Amino acid sequence: MRLACLLAASVLALAACGGETDPTATASTEAIEPAGANPDEMVVKMMLPDRLDCLRESGGVLVVGHRGGPTRDYPENAIETFQRTFDAGTRAMEIDVRVTKDGHLVLMHDEDLDRTTTGTGLVADHTLADIQKLFLETYSRTTEFHPPTLGDALEWAVKTGAIVKIDKKRETPYAPIIAAIRDAKAENNAIVITYTDDQAVEVHTMASELVISATIRNSGQLDELIERGVYADRLVAWTETDTPKPELWKALAARGLEADFGTLGPRASSLDTRYWEDDDGSEYTELVAGGLTMVSTDITDKVARQLAPLRAKAAECGL
Repeated sequence: MRLACLLAASVLALAACGGETDPTATASTEAIEPAGANPDEMVVKMMLPDRLDCLRESGGVLVVGHRGGPTRDYPENAIETFQRTFDAGTRAMEIDVRVTKDGHLVLMHDEDLDRTTTGTGLVADHTLADIQKLFLETYSRTTEFHPPTLGDALEWAVKTGAIVKIDKKRETPYAPIIAAIRDAKAENNAIVITYTDDQAVEVHTMASELVISATIRNSGQLDELIERGVYADRLVAWTETDTPKPELWKALAARGLEADFGTLGPRASSLDTRYWEDDDGSEYTELVAGGLTMVSTDITDKVARQLAPLRAKAAECGL
């Protein structure tokens, strides 16, 4: 019934993480046809929590591209990379946010510019104008793309219907991130990552309308968050990396929460690497069968292909 309501609410219109790794080393760059309906061609008039409920209840999955799904030719945390990843079938992007010397929010994973741009030094020691003159680099080449702002990413998400999971770095406050989401009217396109219970309460107190990703290791931790006033229907449970937790995922689902799990991480030891050693990604299908609703990965195209039938269910929910 929920799915039928969601479909009836659709109308045609215009359009954390893991350790250091080379996410392009085993990434597939072959474009694939998105499964099911194209969110670029519709607007689902449902709040994000309801769309996530539909996803969980339908047994579908939302693939999340870590740092936007970079490849050898497309750098991490770039709008152009997000669009490439989106076109290849992945509808959600994890992005990293840091604050510049003059107080602007820019997408950058590292605290310095050295690894991913043509610049050097700390992000916090440069103005936005300085940073936007730089070019983004992959592990193999310098691109023609420039570092975007959080506002740029949110505008892109609203335009395409994508979801962005916002990972704020240590020195970056939540208040301007929330303001940027509201300014872009991206409340239904953003999930704000928190790492501690205190952070989850802080964000929920400032913006109870937003969906929060909170680390949940057991049902008792969920109880504590709810007791502290966090709405369960505004939570996505981040269940970390390394060890699948189907019993926890099913317990959370029974309480109305979506479970998110990361197969990403250092290339030598991540589940992404292990699962594709035999070029058979059936393990991802097993994760979803075990109750997983969202999978965050460094190998976005191959995982999206593996989970294409389940992504079709996500498309029916407007995701």
